[in-house]
Amino acid sequence: MKRILRKVTSICVATAVVAAMGLASLAAENISGNGTVVGDNDPADPLETSLVIEKELRAYNPETTQVYAPNVSYTYSIAGIDAQKVVTDTDGIKATTKEGPAGATITSTIEWTDDELIDASPSGEPNTKDITIDLSSVTFTGAGVYRYEITETCADKAAKGVTDGAIAEVRYLDVYVRDPKSGESGYQIYGYVLFENNNNIDATSTTTDTVDNAVKTEGFVETDDLSADSYYTYNVTVSKTLVNDSANEGHGFPFEFVFTKDTNVTGDFNLVASYQAAALAMTDSVETTIAHGASVTYTGIPCGTKVDIIETNDIATAAYKVTTTGADANVTDLLVNYNETTGDDAVEINTTAVGTAATANFTVAFTNTFALISPTGVAMAVIPFVILLAFGIGFMVVSTKKRKEDQA
Repeated sequence: MKRILRKVTSICVATAVVAAMGLASLAAENISGNGTVVGDNDPADPLETSLVIEKELRAYNPETTQVYAPNVSYTYSIAGIDAQKVVTDTDGIKATTKEGPAGATITSTIEWTDDELIDASPSGEPNTKDITIDLSSVTFTGAGVYRYEITETCADKAAKGVTDGAIAEVRYLDVYVRDPKSGESGYQIYGYVLFENNNNIDATSTTTDTVDNAVKTEGFVETDDLSADSYYTYNVTVSKTLVNDSANEGHGFPFEFVFTKDTNVTGDFNLVASYQAAALAMTDSVETTIAHGASVTYTGIPCGTKVDIIETNDIATAAYKVTTTGADANVTDLLVNYNETTGDDAVEINTTAVGTAATANFTVAFTNTFALISPTGVAMAVIPFVILLAFGIGFMVVSTKKRKEDQA
């Protein structure tokens, strides 16, 4: 029985290994492997005819959190380029690049949408999408190094609140091709290298991350000297306190948050609200209620967006003195009537401009103090007249005495 179990186990392991090898052979090569160089000069191991590079969007927020992405899309094209640049390998062997033949295709569009959560942090969190290059329809005309130019286009990133990075919109792909190994037909790919610049390549260079200033890269991503496209957001928290009114501490007071985007930014965006798990769609404003001792946080507001915070008193029998503390908070108002708001005295938060990281969250504390009214009645109504009568009598006494003195 043990012998049978060992045989069955061996067969299962072998099957799993073969299956894994089969799956690996169907997968696209990834340019991020092996120091941004894919492949080697091994005739027994030709590479796949598809390759994956990356597009990176960095998201910033004062917290390490998740925010909803902007609605931004990028389009890509690939074409052979007759660069005729000199490529020198580590052994000093030289070759001149050839123009990449037609037939190469690339993922035409990638996009982030406002229903997609992305990672954000104070230092900028990288979020990446895959771009696939397919060379299966290319007919190479011989062994050598073929160069392609990859172009990225995004016409409205600024209008979507995305800050253009220092990364150029062009990349250059060198495809290394050799004669087929014995018994096979067709030229075979044995190497890929992606560069930022269309320069000569000298692999004997002593620098580790650049080859004669061509700069190896994994795609349209951030490097030591270039920044990626970025999305800057911030958060607002509003808390509520009641004073002198324990009976209404469980009541949720209506609050309205009015968002005014930068004039150069179009379209709506989604926010993460602390009081619900789903996305909060932002149009012109959002409304919620906040009770005594509670707070509400909106996460992922694009920088450059102004926020007005307006409280409403919906308790017809109560009057409150409203004060606020926190960022730009200067409300001192009396909420008396049903549905009366703070009006022009609403808290207004103006953030840093689009393209600038917010260094801290905005927190505003609203305090509603129940306004105690002085007792009123007969005594209070009569006292003013008593004072006036006493003043009049006193004036008459003084006048009479003065008249007698004058007559004497």
